[in-house]
Amino acid sequence: MNFNYSEDQQAIQDVAIRMFRDLCTDEQIKAIYNSDIPLHQELWQQLAQSGLLGTALPSQFGGSEMGMTELCIIFEAQGSAVAPVPILESVVECALPIAQFASDELKQRLLPGVSSGECILTSVRPYSGLLNKHPLNAQAEKEGWVLNGDSNLVGYASVANGFLVTAQLDENSQWVGYVDAQSEDITVVTQRATSGELTAHLSFSNVQVAAENVIATNDEADTLLAWQAQRTYAAMAAMQVGVLKEGLRRAAEYTSERKQFGRPLAGFQAVAQQAADGFMAIEALRSVYWRLLDVLDNGCDTETQGQLAAHSTKFWICEAGHIAAHVFLHIHGGIGQDLDYPLHRFFSWAKKNELYLGTANDHCVALGKLIQQDIDAVLA
Repeated sequence: MNFNYSEDQQAIQDVAIRMFRDLCTDEQIKAIYNSDIPLHQELWQQLAQSGLLGTALPSQFGGSEMGMTELCIIFEAQGSAVAPVPILESVVECALPIAQFASDELKQRLLPGVSSGECILTSVRPYSGLLNKHPLNAQAEKEGWVLNGDSNLVGYASVANGFLVTAQLDENSQWVGYVDAQSEDITVVTQRATSGELTAHLSFSNVQVAAENVIATNDEADTLLAWQAQRTYAAMAAMQVGVLKEGLRRAAEYTSERKQFGRPLAGFQAVAQQAADGFMAIEALRSVYWRLLDVLDNGCDTETQGQLAAHSTKFWICEAGHIAAHVFLHIHGGIGQDLDYPLHRFFSWAKKNELYLGTANDHCVALGKLIQQDIDAVLA
């Protein structure tokens, strides 16, 4: 096997690393998170102008028609900088499913703006954990649809131009469509996630959706959402690798300089062993998500194998995040808890990635069900 990047992939990595390094110093990132709207506008425009936002989008919409492997190179650089820009939300969770499943008219209307950075999209899902609130549901009405209900912690919703909405039709069926952010009867209440990123609570009250903005329902919606989830897990894994790798690098630097009992902390066996545990967890995540990238970009023999790779990746996002993030926080000692010190941001991002779209236990259950349903595909 050849794990080296191609010339094009290496060029993307060089541009991404340089861009995030130059525009995301600790002081710059701190100032952005302390602002009213924690969105790195300059970085977002640079990503657009360099063509990185359109890496995996079709060429007729301003993209480069590359794969998830190339896109994940950018996410790893973003994770290393904990940079607040909605690449995951706008490109992976919204633009890629639209490019794959939506009508030509909707693609033409939205995707050029995503590639150019002029249009920010975000994914809205039913949220069932709110007291006295109803998850998003869709009902057919005349020639269109009506949305009612709530969603919570929707990334970058207050600055988004539109939403890719998932709603419930009934207990077993789902609906996916596009809703403009300026639509009447949508209430947006700005929030901050524990990672410091911009989120919002959304309430839909008889929001009208035209038939041409509906992308999928029932079985087709299930197919779209599974396709979306696999690519989201891959992007999150790349981001998590970047977050954890940089957090551990900072821990190594800190313990090499910080002395206790007359010698650097890094010289103590217990510290070195913890750092090694963190490193192995990161590399385990990297190997699992590269397997998922191989499935996404090169195909696989069965649908079950693709689902196994996806759920395994999300499990390791959680597992590596839990292990490595606690390691680099712990060996920093008390200063790791200081909100004026940059390390806490890497820890909070790692925990966000760990919990977003399901915990380790959730994905273990999903893996168990897949194995039970199709053991032959698992063993193939």
